[in-house]
Amino acid sequence: MFDGYTLYTSEPNYTTYLIDNDLNVINEWYVDCQPASMAYLQPDSTLIYPCKQDDVVMESVAASGGRIIHYDWDGTILWDWVCDWEYQLHHDIEPTNDGTILALAMEDIDGFRPDVVLEIEPNGMYDANLIWTWKVSEHMGELDNPNKFYEDADYNQQDWNHFNAVSLNNEEISLSSRNWNEVYVIAWDWGDGDILHRWGNPQNYGVDGEQILFAQHGVNQIPDGYPGEGNYILFNNMNIPGEQEGNSIVMEFDMDSGDVVWTFEDRFYAPKQSGAFRLPNGNTFVTVAGGDMFEVTHDGMVVWEYFRDGIFRAQKYGLDYLALLGDMNGDGVINVIDIVLVVGYVLDMSYIIEGDINQDDTLNILDIVMLVNIILE
Repeated sequence: MFDGYTLYTSEPNYTTYLIDNDLNVINEWYVDCQPASMAYLQPDSTLIYPCKQDDVVMESVAASGGRIIHYDWDGTILWDWVCDWEYQLHHDIEPTNDGTILALAMEDIDGFRPDVVLEIEPNGMYDANLIWTWKVSEHMGELDNPNKFYEDADYNQQDWNHFNAVSLNNEEISLSSRNWNEVYVIAWDWGDGDILHRWGNPQNYGVDGEQILFAQHGVNQIPDGYPGEGNYILFNNMNIPGEQEGNSIVMEFDMDSGDVVWTFEDRFYAPKQSGAFRLPNGNTFVTVAGGDMFEVTHDGMVVWEYFRDGIFRAQKYGLDYLALLGDMNGDGVINVIDIVLVVGYVLDMSYIIEGDINQDDTLNILDIVMLVNIILE
């Protein structure tokens, strides 16, 4: 079992919990806004939470979002943005290492509603800048072009793609389309923006082959250094129209070869949402939307499980993921040595997140005073 913290949001009270393997609550954030997908814990111990805005830009959008809130560890709001642009945010977001946020959204072109990906830069307390946009509508073409979305594809014009997951790794963005039963890889702000890779339903680009995905969710690329690095993993809901409920399947696959390299199914099923993430020890963390979270080994042994109603998708973080504010030398203890190191950074007018005690993105005398108070407590 991977020693870490699990982050999940539970309906109907919309509280986000961080728990350890023994189900002890490490922290919790109370929110008054319905989640669009799942919250994201940041290394600086803050939380980014996508949820549904009160006055939506477009009606009848599945898993509607439009509001993103950034909390500190104690639940104080650092940023609270409500979209007033021409796009309706929905489903997932992905915080980047640059401090921006990738977000799924929908545009309306005279009643035709394809999806877009927005890169959002927080600005002040309530504002944001749109710094990059990728649109399905700008990458449409003929059926036999696998790098384009088939322009005459007979999917719901009001919800043409129904993207439900966005994930970033090595400057490439992974996307999951429920309606097309397919996943995609596109470039993040480089190249021509066309589809780099796609997988799951070759009929979408005029190729004979077996449809593998059915209403899948949560695609992401396994990070470098993890077992299976470079492969992709997702939750294949197996929500097949006209058929009775069966078994959902967690799948790991090689995008280049198209081969499925690992699966897990064990009498669990969810018609919507859900997700899967590879952990550093080779286990896989799975959420079955509705309330089941579990960790399973490569050999198919469930080593940790927790049921909680109203969970869409959850994620597990390592114990070393969170930066311990004030621990300048990383020895797990805050003492006078850390004060000396912070003073050095302040005098050099340089920055390190561990020394930014008040989390204002600046190192100064206030951080030194707060660090002294932490030691004296």
